[in-house]
Amino acid sequence: METTNNHPVRPWTPPSGHSAQLQPAGRAWDVVRVPRFIGNPVLESLGEATGAVIKNPIDRVLYWLIEPGAASGWDMGQLPCVEVWGATAYIEVPPASRTTGPGIHWHVPLRYDRYLTDPAALHSALRTATREALGPRTEARR
Repeated sequence: METTNNHPVRPWTPPSGHSAQLQPAGRAWDVVRVPRFIGNPVLESLGEATGAVIKNPIDRVLYWLIEPGAASGWDMGQLPCVEVWGATAYIEVPPASRTTGPGIHWHVPLRYDRYLTDPAALHSALRTATREALGPRTEARR
């Protein structure tokens, strides 16, 4: 069983067959939804450290899977285009064999030993890519 931050992660496998299926977030993983203009530099930054990544070409987003609850301390004000989806969300998950389009597919294929991305590494790469794409974020003055 995979562990992240010394916590066991529930076993999970993507759907079988040829079609993507809606699967619930918040159980085996949460989803970090990132627009491609930020996600592509994140992929470059993470390199081999990335877990599996789902690409939705219609919505022009990439989805990283992370341990449930791992993003609870993230300052989302620093990541204005990024969304974290947990227990109340469902996403379309392609079968492991679907690694090209058209349609939703694994942009970074699943590996037998890892599908989650380290949340600290992902957060750092997201902050850098967001800052480079949108400029520095500052809190609004009250």
